[in-house]
Amino acid sequence: MGVDLASQPAKTAVCLIRWGDDPPRVMALYRGKAGDGTVLHTKWLSTTAYGIRGDWGGPITKVGIDAPFGWPESFMDAIAAYREAPAWPVGLDNEIAALRLRRTDEAVHARAGKWPLSVSSDKIAGPAMRCAMLLTDIAQHRGREAVQRDGSGLCCEVYPDPALRHWTAGAAGSLAARESYKGKDAADKRVALLGIIRDRLPLEDADGLLEAVALEDDHLDALICALVARAAELGGTIPPRTADERQRAAVEGWIHLPAANLPGLVGERTGNR
Repeated sequence: MGVDLASQPAKTAVCLIRWGDDPPRVMALYRGKAGDGTVLHTKWLSTTAYGIRGDWGGPITKVGIDAPFGWPESFMDAIAAYREAPAWPVGLDNEIAALRLRRTDEAVHARAGKWPLSVSSDKIAGPAMRCAMLLTDIAQHRGREAVQRDGSGLCCEVYPDPALRHWTAGAAGSLAARESYKGKDAADKRVALLGIIRDRLPLEDADGLLEAVALEDDHLDALICALVARAAELGGTIPPRTADERQRAAVEGWIHLPAANLPGLVGERTGNR
């Protein structure tokens, strides 16, 4: 299950892929509303994720969510200190950059050259709060281990842009360094990128659901989230490796970047690389 999580249901997109078939099958691709017209509110997302909604041909085994799972540890400490008194820990002559970024944001930039949005100082904070609600409800039904912020449980954090670039790299029509696939004017680019993905990983789409990728970039992001969820389930993503990364990931969250190639997503679980 891939979730491109927005602060409101209208811009939230969901993709479900069934693996084990040959080829894997796209079961659903929604934006704003499910196939039966139900709004993609947080309860719909949660009950689908932990398995009491929908008939997808089997249980949901991994959920990739495009939203931060936590806030920078230094930022949370600053907010806690400031709650009781004017005790903001960064002085007038000091930079506030340390409060803006998580360790995983720095790791993504080092590996992919992309800066994720700052969850403490950008608009992504809205989806992050909705994500916290979603993970809390899943935890109440599937246990806290299902929503470990390092992504080792049922749910993992995803950043679609670098994952998409990784999986389409080297092909004609792939993204240039500063090129975007977002917005109405980039419909042809999204179609080209989807073509690269399907060349490298055939997907059954009997109902033509993937045609929606041309309409909204949220559909493509949801698809990528579902593919990264599969990669994470098989151990084909980059986990936190150092002691500092593991400690911070448990509090701040960890963005799972793919290490496996697309054909490898049809394989068996091997453990994180």
